[in-house]
Amino acid sequence: MSIKRSTPGWLVLAILLLLSGMALLLAGCDLPSFEPTAPPGEPTVTEPAPDEPTPLPTDAVAPTPADAGAVTLTVWTTETFSPTQVLTSGQILAERVAEFEATNEDVQVEFILKKPYGKGGILDYLLTTAAVVPELLPDLAILDVEELGAAVQAGVVQPVDSLLPADLANDLYPFAREAAVYDGQLMGLQFQADLDHLVYDSGRLTVPPRSWPGVLSNPGSYVFPAGGRSGLVNDSFLMQYLSVRPWPADAGSDEPFLEADGLTAVLQFYLDGVTRGVIPPEILDYHTTEDSWSAYEAGEATLAQVSAHQYLAERETLARSAVAPIPAISGAASPLSRGWALVLVSTDPARQEMAVELMVDLVSPEVNAAWNLAADYLPTRQSALGRLDPADSYWRFIGQQLQAARPRLRIANYTQVAALLQTAVEDVITGAATPEEAAARVIESSP
Repeated sequence: MSIKRSTPGWLVLAILLLLSGMALLLAGCDLPSFEPTAPPGEPTVTEPAPDEPTPLPTDAVAPTPADAGAVTLTVWTTETFSPTQVLTSGQILAERVAEFEATNEDVQVEFILKKPYGKGGILDYLLTTAAVVPELLPDLAILDVEELGAAVQAGVVQPVDSLLPADLANDLYPFAREAAVYDGQLMGLQFQADLDHLVYDSGRLTVPPRSWPGVLSNPGSYVFPAGGRSGLVNDSFLMQYLSVRPWPADAGSDEPFLEADGLTAVLQFYLDGVTRGVIPPEILDYHTTEDSWSAYEAGEATLAQVSAHQYLAERETLARSAVAPIPAISGAASPLSRGWALVLVSTDPARQEMAVELMVDLVSPEVNAAWNLAADYLPTRQSALGRLDPADSYWRFIGQQLQAARPRLRIANYTQVAALLQTAVEDVITGAATPEEAAARVIESSP
């Protein structure tokens, strides 16, 4: 096993230009020019698409095995998901890879570290490398599931349905399977998850609210992200809207995602909460669950929407705290999942077989449970949850939440829609528009 950091882009460019120039001078030819192929159209993801790909891939020289008979499996990953991670999760990964290499004596696993997002990130380099020098693509890569759609559209990841044991795909929680299925094919294995739930002060509140009426009659304040991220509406709004208007609609239905009555209902709930003093007027300053978590820790809120990751990392320091599902219009809301997936990139059948063997090993129930527990995240395999402490009531609660969770939405023109929704939230909370007026503007302006 080896870990390799990305080669600086300027050095790659200089080497390639120098070698190309020498070869062309010897051949007596003019220096050619080329333009990288542009990536496909805008992916339907829940955050803004990454920057334009960098001009050249990170690594211009393919790794050479230590001996001619060895096979080097290359994995593009981030510092968080690498054997160099100083947390226990890194040790678990290193030990598992070492066992894999010991079992497969002619195989070496090489991790190449890249940024998680944006220019110079994993998706960026996958798209660029595929367009310029596809022979330098890795065998495996780790991607945020929100960016998987862009990789599928570009054709840089391969389906794994026929290569995986049948029991593995069936053991994934429904949200994890759905998040990686495109056109009926499983395009990756989500191995890590996170979702939001409620945390409340059990010293001030005996029973948590189960629905909107309970929230609005609550004696303490309720905080959640409402200020948007990069101008786009938060998951907290989408969870509430999906509880009013389930999505996707029935098969074959051509109904649009946005519907005026459903939007009005959620916006009215926000307004009622602010009017009654349950939702603080500065709720627009809460952009992430970290913001609502900070308010809860400071004793400024009785109830808060937080991530499971935050709760797991801090639960030992909390006093008089308990958890519950996010309350929606008439019951618990279905949480929206987030996470990362292993994807197969290699198109060579022999290398695919070995790469998938490594994938299966890294998402085995024992590894999926141990790695996520060490990193304060949630497993994606149902059998993995069974390996965690059955006496811990939190894991029983999380098991229910994982079954109810759903993946991020795939909606055409998502960025425009999410921006319109955030404007509506801000207009209602600031008093610039009534819920009915704000909802009507969203419908009128939607693409």
